[in-house]
Amino acid sequence: FRRFNRDIRDDLARVNAINRLDNEAETMEWLNSFLDKFWVIYMPAMSEMVLTIANGILKDLAPGFGIDKLSLDEFTLGSKAPRINSVRSYPKKAEDHIEMDWDFSFTPNDTDGMTKAEIKKKIDPKVALGVTIGKAFISKSFPVLVEDMSMTGRLKIRLKLSQNFPHVKIVSVQFLEAPTIEYGFKPMGGDTLGLDIMSFIPGLRTVVNGVIHSILRPMFYAPNSFDVDVEEMLAAQSNDSIGVIAVTVLRLQKLKKGNPTKPNSINPYVQLKISNNASINEKTTVKKLINDPVYNETKYLLVNQLDGNHLNFNVFHLVEDKADDQLIGSVDFQLADLLQEEAHNNVIKTLTESGKAVGKIEFNLKYFPVRAPLVLEDGTKEPILDAEVGILKLNLHEARDLDISSSVLGILNPYAEIYVNDELVKKCRRLRRTNEPSWGQSLESLITQQSETTVQVLIKDSVDDTIVAKLNSNLQDLVFETSRGQEWIETDPVTEGGPRPRVRITANWKAIKIDDTSIVKTHENAPIGGLRLHLRSAKSLKNLEAVGLVDPYVRVLLNGKLRAKTATFENTLDPLFNTAYFLPVANEHQHYLLQIMDEEPEGKDRSLGTAAVHIGDFLKRDQNGYFLPHDGADTILEQPVIFNGQPTGTIYYSVSFIPAIPVYSLSQIKNKEAYLEEVKEKEAAAIAKQAADEKLFKEKPNEYEWIEVEEEEVVEPKKVQMGLDSSIKYRSGIVSVHLLGGSFEKSDVYVHTLFDEQAYSSGVSPKSEGNRLSVPSSGDGFVRDLPLSKLIIRIAKKVEVDFESDIIAEQIFDTLDILKKSYSKPITLRIQDRNQVKLQLEFIPSDVQLNPLDTVLDIGKVKLEVIGADNLKSVDTNGKSDPLCVVKLDGKEILKTDKKRKTLSPVWNESVDFSLLSRSRQSIVLEVYDWDYTHDDELIGKTVVNLSSLEPSKTQEFSSELDTQGRINLRATFKPEYIRPKLAAKSALPMDLNFDAPMNVVVVGGAGAVAGGVVGGVGGIASEGIARGGSFLKGFGRSKKKHSSNGDETSTIADDSFASHDKNFSDIESEAAHDNASRHSPMSPSKKGREVVNKSAELQSLRSGAAPVSNSLQHSQVDGIARPPIPGHLRTPSAASDAASIASSFAPGAIPGRLTIVSASNLNTKDPVEVKVVLKQPTKQKDLFKTRNTKGDKSANTFKWNESVPFKSVTEGELIFDIREHHTFGKNVSLGQATVKLSDVIGRPDNLELNVGSGQLVVNVRYN
Repeated sequence: FRRFNRDIRDDLARVNAINRLDNEAETMEWLNSFLDKFWVIYMPAMSEMVLTIANGILKDLAPGFGIDKLSLDEFTLGSKAPRINSVRSYPKKAEDHIEMDWDFSFTPNDTDGMTKAEIKKKIDPKVALGVTIGKAFISKSFPVLVEDMSMTGRLKIRLKLSQNFPHVKIVSVQFLEAPTIEYGFKPMGGDTLGLDIMSFIPGLRTVVNGVIHSILRPMFYAPNSFDVDVEEMLAAQSNDSIGVIAVTVLRLQKLKKGNPTKPNSINPYVQLKISNNASINEKTTVKKLINDPVYNETKYLLVNQLDGNHLNFNVFHLVEDKADDQLIGSVDFQLADLLQEEAHNNVIKTLTESGKAVGKIEFNLKYFPVRAPLVLEDGTKEPILDAEVGILKLNLHEARDLDISSSVLGILNPYAEIYVNDELVKKCRRLRRTNEPSWGQSLESLITQQSETTVQVLIKDSVDDTIVAKLNSNLQDLVFETSRGQEWIETDPVTEGGPRPRVRITANWKAIKIDDTSIVKTHENAPIGGLRLHLRSAKSLKNLEAVGLVDPYVRVLLNGKLRAKTATFENTLDPLFNTAYFLPVANEHQHYLLQIMDEEPEGKDRSLGTAAVHIGDFLKRDQNGYFLPHDGADTILEQPVIFNGQPTGTIYYSVSFIPAIPVYSLSQIKNKEAYLEEVKEKEAAAIAKQAADEKLFKEKPNEYEWIEVEEEEVVEPKKVQMGLDSSIKYRSGIVSVHLLGGSFEKSDVYVHTLFDEQAYSSGVSPKSEGNRLSVPSSGDGFVRDLPLSKLIIRIAKKVEVDFESDIIAEQIFDTLDILKKSYSKPITLRIQDRNQVKLQLEFIPSDVQLNPLDTVLDIGKVKLEVIGADNLKSVDTNGKSDPLCVVKLDGKEILKTDKKRKTLSPVWNESVDFSLLSRSRQSIVLEVYDWDYTHDDELIGKTVVNLSSLEPSKTQEFSSELDTQGRINLRATFKPEYIRPKLAAKSALPMDLNFDAPMNVVVVGGAGAVAGGVVGGVGGIASEGIARGGSFLKGFGRSKKKHSSNGDETSTIADDSFASHDKNFSDIESEAAHDNASRHSPMSPSKKGREVVNKSAELQSLRSGAAPVSNSLQHSQVDGIARPPIPGHLRTPSAASDAASIASSFAPGAIPGRLTIVSASNLNTKDPVEVKVVLKQPTKQKDLFKTRNTKGDKSANTFKWNESVPFKSVTEGELIFDIREHHTFGKNVSLGQATVKLSDVIGRPDNLELNVGSGQLVVNVRYN
């Protein structure tokens, strides 16, 4: 019982301590006491150090303008130490996060708490800068003083921990609020006559502090923070390699080893060493009995520094039967010369020994630097992982769960051996008496074929060299797992039924800039096929929001580069993606990373976790080694989403593999003889190694154990060389774009290659060096219909293009045409006159017949005509209904027909044109409602329309049965074509899901359809449907404006941003929201009333700066996938009548536009002013809009409105502006008129300044 009480008290004390840390600030008197004593000792030393460093820098600086030199004469921060007043901790943060709020102060002049003796000895802070004016004996030095500095504030400090030394990855510091900064400034006069101008000149202190805060705010003030990546800083200071030097030893001439030297008496070889790296020791072969040997051998040396480093050539004479060979001579080459010129050919140096010339050496040098990582817009550095040639840095950290069955005592003495391509490259030290060894050792190696390199780690017990863990992996697998943060690799059991050992190993990859393949022997294999990745859904994702749910979407990454992205789904943890992508597969060790993100309206999007698609899991070969197709379209796979190392949620997807015909790649064809020779050499080396192992085992059978390993022998398929005419007979396959160079109008750009309907690039080049691109690169894309395929070459400012403004130039080509022109040799394409790129295409065909709905026949544009309906269900008391039809695409309303009164067989004859990303996966639902004058519309029935059976480019009539009673008669035309997605920051769909602008949906039909064309509401463009449209029509006719308390604002929201069309919601929608919200309280039974109130809340959040997520899908499920929400209905008699009157006023061929009344100036009046706008068309004219009356700015004589209204007119129309004085108890007086012809402003984005009477009126007309 006593032990129980003790444990309970301990638990309660621990819980209370954590709660106290989380809710209360902790005093730091112990630290302040230490600082008070330490500061007095440390401050003089720090002052001396600052003076020495600063004066060393200032002595070489002279700003001119009569100032001869600058010097720091005095620097001290005083004798009073800074104080930490309190610290608040956040112990409930994640395990690898430490977060604290520090309340600090540095007030050296505050004497509270100091004794008289301390005050008497106190030293005030002071900085004295000496400014010397003049020259020689007429020069004079003036002190510039800054005194009495003090600073108080609150800091938030965050630490992100890691498993690697120094175990702190990122230190983040931010001020929670602007700190209080005080100081005195004496620019002249010094201590005697100096005047503190900060207190003498009123307002100067405020101005200077404002400048200080404006500089610090973007770096330090919340929500910004100053981040220091400690791991990256230490990595930059490490001795990691920065490049590779290829040294080709050509020949040695006139060698001498004595006086005299007999002809053909030397056995020479060359030793290569780097002066600052003793571990590098490369040797050429030994030439027997020759004084002028020829080698032509190339050795590759890793270098970690060029400046101050040397390459040593040591020539030795091999002396048989002796331990040491005889040094003939040596010579050095300064590697700093490679900074100026990377290639040095036919260099001849004199070999010397003891100051005497003993021969000459001739060699070539070529430096291949490491490629810098790609820097994204947010500053994130993205390493280049897809390069075949690079430097591997392998780190073996530790191991767990080793097999101890062979140990008598159950305790191991382990050591590790690391093999790369079956060659021992590292043997780690032996550890004693531990079953959880930790080595922390690393190695670096040049790899010329990443996808074909194998890594093996053997962990053995040093007692009898028994293997206790064995890791076999492809290098590409290790690099991928390291890039996604997975360091622990689980291996197969060593013995049957034994534990599964775990090895913590990381592989970092640094790509090499290769521009001469004749020196570094490498080849690119042709891609092996394509992948159909169908992202279906996700469940139970991590919720990072304090209020509400996250807005998830998925990024598909290959080697860290974005290849595809789904749409965003609002406010859900269980999104339904239902999106398919066709992606290239380069080799069987490739991986695609699925990164689930939470879209943020401001700042960076947050990660919700990752999942990996391993290509090798879906590959099978036949007996001849050919890959077999894998049809997994109907097989749903699930995988946990890994968030911070823990599974959080599940993602569901399907995978199909489409193999390509094994052919020689372009690089293999160009160097076919060398490639075949290399293959033969590898086969011969493998046979020779096996023979050597067998011989060694026979000679020493007691020292080695021969183990028979049963592994399936992988038979490589026989490759064929396929010509152009043969390959283009196939419709699908992989197109590789080899980008060889280019020149551009602007500097520092990237070249993107895209295919067909892709939203994101198949390949991105390195950043151009100035206006030229010299580093070759390549990108692969899977095309489904080669004759119809399009190749897009895009020149952009960024690696990931989100906006049109990021694109400098772009041009679309026929893929087949470019393939034919560039098949035999590279061609140069001109991109919008001032840019050109040099490229070559190759095509690797696939003989797999794709499903028709996996080709271009699945994508295109649809014209859907709603003809009418028959035998509908009666819902009114008179035995009839007032039916109208709503068409929804993936839950979004795209058409709403006009109502037909008192009929069960209505005829609508209305149509809508829209784009389909996939007619097999997207859902089209038709809902028929009974219109009601006073209540919500009542659902009569609904049906799901299947467009996948439509014949392309043919108009077909068909009927679709409702789920209740009756049928809908339809006519549809599907035109297959690739649809280019609209560029948007957060969307991958080909249309704006907010439907603010009718870009991909065209409505044709009656009054409701035309009104919808005006505002995107009644016709189905706006997602809020008739609520927006009805309120718009009411406001467009004769709605009453509701003035706020100050009399300056109305319910119409207008903003300057309408001129740039960047706002998410228009002022008309705002008016709709307020108007409907005033008629329906939140407790109203009307569903649409509740939706409008919610929309009003969204608009309020817009004003407060918390903008809702744009371009995202509401998470409403659709029939065929799930049930859609049933919309409410709001319409007043005035709205209905106004709709008919406005619709009838529009002439055929009318174009929608938007008018914004911005401001007016120089009007000779002191009364309030309003602007009335009349729209005049050839058939009639009508009042379009009238602004509120506003008072002018007397000082500037300007009047501002910033009010906006949409309109629709033919191009022959005119806008007539009338500026009038507003009189409450009298007639308004016109101050002047102006007319704008719409034909003159088509496509004009800038503001117009119109002369009206004695003043000017500024308007903006968007009309195109």
